[in-house]
Amino acid sequence: MRIVVTSDTHRASRDFFNIIERHEKNADLFINLGDSAGEIEQFEMFKPNIKIKCVAGNGDFSSTYPLEQFITFDGKKVFFTHGHTYYVKHGYQKLQERAEKEGVDICLFGHTHIPYIERINGILYMNPGAVCHGSYGIIDIEPSGIMAYHNKI
Repeated sequence: MRIVVTSDTHRASRDFFNIIERHEKNADLFINLGDSAGEIEQFEMFKPNIKIKCVAGNGDFSSTYPLEQFITFDGKKVFFTHGHTYYVKHGYQKLQERAEKEGVDICLFGHTHIPYIERINGILYMNPGAVCHGSYGIIDIEPSGIMAYHNKI
């Protein structure tokens, strides 16, 4: 099962839609981590059959999306947030504390625009980077485990 993870589009609509078109046939879920509200609204109008989950970022001023979400996907508990409410530009400690407290398998965040993947205490942490800088993430959940990597537009 595949999740395509995007964040921080900041009006780079063309790049966002290129990612969707590239993966609409091989992704089971798209997750957007915020600062992309305008693009998500367009996306939902033009691609209503594609499954996408979203959270609001610090730049999504009038967004009705929540600041964080927890879902279960292919038997894995996934926590995702933009990251600004956890002050991720100053370190990941608060985010890690929340992820560990909630017992998640995967923790996704954006905000820093810096691609990041690390496993800590059994939790996969990923920041896909920023769409506006040409970066996004892919997570494959297989019987052998969770594999994550960054991709370029």
